[in-house]
Amino acid sequence: MTSVGRFSLKSETEDNRSIPTFFLALSGEKITKSTDDNDSTTKTLQDYNNTNRKLFTVTDFEEQWLKQDMPLRHPRFHSTVCDEQKYFNEIHHHVVDEDSDESTASTKIKAELDQHASETLHYSVYREDLRNRIEHMLTSPLEVSNKLWEVKMSNGKLGSSGAICKAKVDAITKSQSSGLKRKMTRGGLWKDATHEVENIPMESLLLFRSHHALADGASIMAALSDMCDEAEEIRADIETKLKKWKRKGGGRKKSSFLRRIWGRFMRLVKLCLWLSFGTLGALMYQGYLQLTTRSNPFDAVRKDADKKGLVQSGRSVSWCDGTPLDEVKKIADTIGRAKGITITVNDLFVSCVTAAVTRQLIEHEEFMAPMDAHKRKYVSPNINVVVPVHLRGGVIMPGESVGNKIGAFVTRVPGEMKHDAVGGATCPSERLEKVHNSLLYSKKSPAPIVSYYIAKFCSNCLPENWTKVMFQRANANAVVAISNNRGYEHKLHINGMTVESAAGFLPLPSGIPIGVVVQSYAGTMSLSVVAEKWAVPDGDKFLRWTLDEYRRLRDVAIELEKK
Repeated sequence: MTSVGRFSLKSETEDNRSIPTFFLALSGEKITKSTDDNDSTTKTLQDYNNTNRKLFTVTDFEEQWLKQDMPLRHPRFHSTVCDEQKYFNEIHHHVVDEDSDESTASTKIKAELDQHASETLHYSVYREDLRNRIEHMLTSPLEVSNKLWEVKMSNGKLGSSGAICKAKVDAITKSQSSGLKRKMTRGGLWKDATHEVENIPMESLLLFRSHHALADGASIMAALSDMCDEAEEIRADIETKLKKWKRKGGGRKKSSFLRRIWGRFMRLVKLCLWLSFGTLGALMYQGYLQLTTRSNPFDAVRKDADKKGLVQSGRSVSWCDGTPLDEVKKIADTIGRAKGITITVNDLFVSCVTAAVTRQLIEHEEFMAPMDAHKRKYVSPNINVVVPVHLRGGVIMPGESVGNKIGAFVTRVPGEMKHDAVGGATCPSERLEKVHNSLLYSKKSPAPIVSYYIAKFCSNCLPENWTKVMFQRANANAVVAISNNRGYEHKLHINGMTVESAAGFLPLPSGIPIGVVVQSYAGTMSLSVVAEKWAVPDGDKFLRWTLDEYRRLRDVAIELEKK
């Protein structure tokens, strides 16, 4: 087991499980020929429909798992944690020996997969059923001695669960209905009615969760791309980009041997200086944040709610498709050119999320003390945020399996600004510029690498109770953790079915009440939030505030374009 995997086991608590959760929503269906058309008149409509339509089931999952060689590529999926919580026990080896054949090995793996994959009833209440199941998967324990991951599958009418947004549902329905032509059949009205039922657009939902001991969330998503029909293309694309990166300096004319040696030596010197001085700077900045941030703004919210008996248990969960990725890049580029800086997509959404955090704190003030809210008991001029960073860019290198290549850094960003108060002047671009400067300092430092190796040291050398205390204090009283995951540019397919939507949900680190995932997939930016209910009672409202700030930035960009 990796050191970070052991760290996740040591640092999690009963209230804060280290279990990333996400879903994949598929559209489409596989139609098979009827086994006996002549006997269709003796079947009920439901029986006929079940024998002619096949949606994504556990059997499909198992077949795709074996077809894409997942046991060989990622054997850790077929492992459990030993009692000492230091090693993995691989419970099935996908190896064919002299006494067995390929079919026997496949049968063993399918039998083991039955412990991980299961089918459930589809969701009846739009979004609410799915929201409750995600909350349960985030907070309920996962017995790592029995299994490290699980997936629950369900099938139903397209858009019924809320995993696929209504705009996508309308587009899919329109495209499918345009290709349908009503034809009279020789079987008369009975077969005609059956044909109508078969053409109802359907969805299949795969709801995953895995323990952080297995791998980080970004690695799990990358590993599951090996299950997709485009897996070979994805791996080939990664290898091509790696070759281009290695040849990046090869386009120049060949220099002399001594010059090449000198260049390598200077790069090594720069790396050593960056690591030594950068590490010292990162540790000093971390210490500064911990010394100057004596409390979390949400601590006062929790305290007042306790006094009034208003503390809500559980998690607030929400997700949405935000905006086209091209539009986000255009806004960031326009404002960045006007400010003379290079703003990234991550900078923009961190700014939007921190604005939503401020509005949430202001709402708590107005609710707890409506007659005296503007004394700003909760809101402060600055807040701290945690930004997880995948050290491989969310990519699994060729020949590697899933793991825990993740670090993090804490940085200080603006809290309340003028436009957050009633009657204040609009200044979303000022917030964005300050957020960019804060993130740029931390991203240029080796802070994520330092945090990664500190976690390794804690898991290998320190007692469990010390590790938990260090983990709780390391966030410097941050109010939100914001993870940015870059997905694939085009839609993927699993066994012929289109992956329409994908959303990940961050397990809340101890002491941090809000977790947000910003993700791109198929040209669309999506957002998800997981928060303590006493901190964020309404996750949908929190995401609306986030998108409100995004629209303000879009208006700023439009005005700048006119000049």
